Amino acid sequence: MSTFLFILNELLGSLNTKSVGVLTAFVLLIFSFLALFSSLFLLGIPAEGQNGPSLTSSEVTAYLSPRLSPEAVQDVYLEIREWDEVRQVNFLFAQELEAGQAGGILRIQAFNPSAVAHLLERLASISEIVRVDSSASPQRRVLHLSSPVRIGLLIGLAVSAFASLIVARRGFKVLLTAFAKEIQLMRLSGTTEKTIQPPIVALGTLCGLLASLLLITAVCLLHYVAVSHPEALLRAAPGLIESGRVLTVSLLSLLLGLAMGGLIGVVGASYTASRTLQPHSQ
Repeated sequence: MSTFLFILNELLGSLNTKSVGVLTAFVLLIFSFLALFSSLFLLGIPAEGQNGPSLTSSEVTAYLSPRLSPEAVQDVYLEIREWDEVRQVNFLFAQELEAGQAGGILRIQAFNPSAVAHLLERLASISEIVRVDSSASPQRRVLHLSSPVRIGLLIGLAVSAFASLIVARRGFKVLLTAFAKEIQLMRLSGTTEKTIQPPIVALGTLCGLLASLLLITAVCLLHYVAVSHPEALLRAAPGLIESGRVLTVSLLSLLLGLAMGGLIGVVGASYTASRTLQPHSQ
């Protein structure tokens, strides 16, 4: 076992109820920081020109070949109707369309907006369908946050970041005080600060990773609720409807959580210079 892993293992083994409670507190503070950060991208209302039902539009139009027999059209209709992505299928006869447009069209309502992409792929593989159109816009939608809400979120970000650093300093003080004898023995044996401090930084990074994973799990669950029941969260957090936006926020939150945890670890590692952790303090 390397020295780094040995020290980290001993550090984790020295955790007591008080230090675990304090470390849990700043994990929750990092989670709050990441939640506020995510809200900047997921909350709001569609920008001007993007209002209306198109935000959750999930209708697909499939144009059938004019050479199909009525039996073939019926077979295609029945096949598509059984797909899990499909909520409803309506057929329009050629007489209802512009001349020469197609032999008929199927207007297909997807179960939810997130199923449209997969539905388009499946429809494109059917030879009896000559063209497929979707009313869902592929462009990234811009969400607008009011100035008071944006300012409030930014203030919350600053406060939660500052509080995380303060709580981390106190939490690591409690933890390293319980680990003081081991640190003093390592110093007496000639172990340098460069060897002692990295495991402490790693512990902070692990806490940041845990907070990030909690945030990503929460966002993914809300995304599932949003695409299954868009009316539940559409007005409050329309950004949760878009899979691409959710993925981007999740990745950014992971990186930001690791960075925040690492910074907290650095703050905690700075406490190793305390006089109480020096060998002569005994």
